[in-house]
Amino acid sequence: MKAITDIIKNSENILILSHKNPDGDALGSSLGLALALEKIGKKVSCFSVNKIPPVFGFLPGVEMFEKQKGFVNYDLVILLDCAVFKRTGIENIFGLVASFDKLLIIDHHPRTEVEFYENAQEWIDEKKAATAVMIYELLEEMDIAIDKRIATCLLTGIFTDTGGFQHNNTDGVTLRAAAQLMKKGPRIEKIAKGIFNSKNIAAIKLWGTALSRIETDVATGMAVSYVNQSDIEEAGASQDDLAGLVSVINTVSDAKFSLLLTEYDDQKIKGSLRSEEYKGVDVSKIARQLGGGGHKLASGFEVEGDLKKSVERITRLVLSLKEKEMGIVAKAE
Repeated sequence: MKAITDIIKNSENILILSHKNPDGDALGSSLGLALALEKIGKKVSCFSVNKIPPVFGFLPGVEMFEKQKGFVNYDLVILLDCAVFKRTGIENIFGLVASFDKLLIIDHHPRTEVEFYENAQEWIDEKKAATAVMIYELLEEMDIAIDKRIATCLLTGIFTDTGGFQHNNTDGVTLRAAAQLMKKGPRIEKIAKGIFNSKNIAAIKLWGTALSRIETDVATGMAVSYVNQSDIEEAGASQDDLAGLVSVINTVSDAKFSLLLTEYDDQKIKGSLRSEEYKGVDVSKIARQLGGGGHKLASGFEVEGDLKKSVERITRLVLSLKEKEMGIVAKAE
């Protein structure tokens, strides 16, 4: 931890990056850290290649994600909530990273890929429920006073990555961090309402379309649905309105895991996977086979092709994995 704090203390102009299509933990961790570092006199910028989902518009400091004009004059780059810079989606990211003297990587995901930079310092802890927990511990170590704005950001990161404290990663360390943050003023119910319980009519229509398409596969235990571009356009919705839908699909009683496929461009599909500990499926193994990654119970990937063929491909892949790892006889892909 001392190496991490020393690097930050000896830097003045800091750029914070995270993975593309940022979730609550990526955004909450980035903004919580940015606001804290500003309090101690640092100049801080945050950047995402994607627009910030409106559902997270309540986060303090979200305006720090305004369009980046250029990546110059920074003496430290911090990568949060992912361990490889290519996950940022920034073009020529390797040239950008190599141009800075100091790099920090802070993440809680299982390490599936490695990028080597001589100037990088890493802090990766898979036992932590969220990167926001790690940022909370970092701020404690640096003795930076956490105010309501910082606490709201970090608590949002913890809340989202624990599924509202319902996932099995909600341990004592997580609850302690959340409890300490709540003492600073943020309200759990307001965060929950902002993220999960505030849907516009367009989003509800889109969810209805996706929910009407749910199918289950007995052989794989998969509950699957899909949304294409025309569905989104007809509902007058956006990709952001799909946040949380895959978790609802995961509530199908006889499903071992859920899959939501979203067509976001011609022949380009985003896949979201969810499961629960007691169901016995590690969805990160499926995601990694498709070039993605994530947690054991929440992962994602991107593939090219049409929706129907993607479902068929993933079904064969899951059967192949079950054959290899669980001894279930199935025809591999």
